[in-house]
Amino acid sequence: MAVQENRSGGGNGFLYFAVGALVVAVAVLGYMFYQSQQQTPAESAIESMADSVGEAADSVGDAARDATNNAPTPN
Repeated sequence: MAVQENRSGGGNGFLYFAVGALVVAVAVLGYMFYQSQQQTPAESAIESMADSVGEAADSVGDAARDATNNAPTPN
């Protein structure tokens, strides 16, 4: 009488998924790093100025909100 062995690869599925996710993550991070190294100084300066303008706009918005909250109410 022959003995049958039931083998299933289900135990390795998560391992394959985890390794695949790590490979994809490393590839994406590598691409992002490569792209950041390819920027010219002018692009970097423009990006920095855009960030500064955005922060200034946020500050103006905060100041306007504070001014309306602290405005005296008419009698």
